[in-house]
Amino acid sequence: MLVRAAILVGLAVAVAGLWYLFFRRYNRRQGKQAVAWIDSALAGAGETVAVRWLGPALLEVKLRLQAGPFHQPAITVALLARHLPIRWLRQWWRREPSTITWQADLDMPPTFNLEVGRHCWSGRTRRRLLRERREWTFRPVTSLILTSRRGAPPEVVSMMNVLLSSRECQMLSVAFRRTSPHFSAVIPLDCISPEEHAGAVVFDTLRELAAGASASRM
Repeated sequence: MLVRAAILVGLAVAVAGLWYLFFRRYNRRQGKQAVAWIDSALAGAGETVAVRWLGPALLEVKLRLQAGPFHQPAITVALLARHLPIRWLRQWWRREPSTITWQADLDMPPTFNLEVGRHCWSGRTRRRLLRERREWTFRPVTSLILTSRRGAPPEVVSMMNVLLSSRECQMLSVAFRRTSPHFSAVIPLDCISPEEHAGAVVFDTLRELAAGASASRM
């Protein structure tokens, strides 16, 4: 009985090890593909200068830009944790995508701290109601701004309008800080894939947001 249990444990360890090694190598290929997408999305406005793996599913990409408001820009690519089955299943269940996080300092630090998050609510219903979707009434909702000031600052309202008007890129979160890094944004990796044809638009939106924050100092 003990021998059988030991064999089963050994097989489980071997399978887990092979799973880890296979998907670690798979993520390496995915990481190289993500770097190629970043180079393509920069569209000649910059290039990658260094790539450093921070973990089996996490890598940091250092950039060099020709011009713009960004200083010391870097992108952190967070791939799905395929090498860890339980964590991968949790990400799949929650529909969490692979993401890129853009971080950089600006010409002029923002005069405010701002965090913008995008939340999607969903629910389950009966199939009959889904078939009757044509009879549903949809209403757009406005953004909710929580501020410590009296009234929303004009620069914040302007940047919110930029985010709302950017249909090609569904940013998951955007943050401005007085301290370094001054600007960061989390974006689904698929937004810069060649199939989406929106990579250049993504970085144009980032530059527009950063320019709005720097303009608040003028």
